[in-house]
Amino acid sequence: MKLNNYLFQLCKKREKNKENICLYGDSSIINSLYFDLKKVFHRELIKKIFSELKVPYQTIYCWIKGKNPIPILKAYNLLRFWQKYCEKSEEEFIDKWNLIYGASNEFSQNGQRKVKLPKELNKDLTYVMGFFQGDGHLKKTKTRNFWEYSIYFYESSKEVLENFNDIIYKLFNIRGNIYYQSNKTGKWYSLRISSKPIYLFLKNVLGLQSGKKVREVGVPRIIKETGLPFQLSFIKGFFDAEGGVGETKKNPWLEIGQASKNIPCEILMWVREKLKENDIILSEPKRTENKEYFRIRTAKRETIKRFFDIVSSNHMEKITKFNNIINR
Repeated sequence: MKLNNYLFQLCKKREKNKENICLYGDSSIINSLYFDLKKVFHRELIKKIFSELKVPYQTIYCWIKGKNPIPILKAYNLLRFWQKYCEKSEEEFIDKWNLIYGASNEFSQNGQRKVKLPKELNKDLTYVMGFFQGDGHLKKTKTRNFWEYSIYFYESSKEVLENFNDIIYKLFNIRGNIYYQSNKTGKWYSLRISSKPIYLFLKNVLGLQSGKKVREVGVPRIIKETGLPFQLSFIKGFFDAEGGVGETKKNPWLEIGQASKNIPCEILMWVREKLKENDIILSEPKRTENKEYFRIRTAKRETIKRFFDIVSSNHMEKITKFNNIINR
């Protein structure tokens, strides 16, 4: 599933230079715009661009040669300038704007560390989305005069986060840092990725919620509207973050839980219904003993086997438990 042109979702109409999201890979398109404009203005082009766009020739030259990335808003303004003076239609403008989107192979904040951003939905991306909805967090903090954009993922197993980090690298060409943490309630590991382009992509393009989302976890619209394979991958990620599987002396069990105050979260209800559509029947949501969580559950071996066959898991410890249950 291809993602529509999301360049404007990565920037604001007015943004300080040091906060700009910049594009890489568009130099040939910028060069073609400059060539068309030169036919119109000849030797006056440099003065015209500077007077209207406030862009010096040295900067334009670096964009054309691919020496520097171009900020999204500068690319847009240059394209509007081209449309106006080369007498291009709105359709021609949109076609060229989509070419810029398609050619953009890397992104950065003001020329800092480059990352990739997916142009289409895939199973790795929807898995990450599901895991995020279970144990992820977007955080924006101001340090002096600089905004820092971070994405966090939490897990009790360091090995699981290391493998998860491999998926992050495959998607975004960046690896996060893993930290050990503990408090009175327990011990866990945190994976932190610092990147404004990725933060804005997850928040504005994919619809993941920033800040604390406990008791308000929903299903992103893009997941609801996509196909079943991607939805199942989303459920796999959510299960790996918030689910459990095991076996007592009497029965095996599988459950998925989510913190919720009065009624089950939307995501728990949606997951249950989506599994039901695939003949994986889990119980109605029930409160846990501490009344902090709702969970859906099964104690049937065949249902657990079907869940593993259709949804599966990337969590090594859970995979071992699945195999023990299935192979008994």
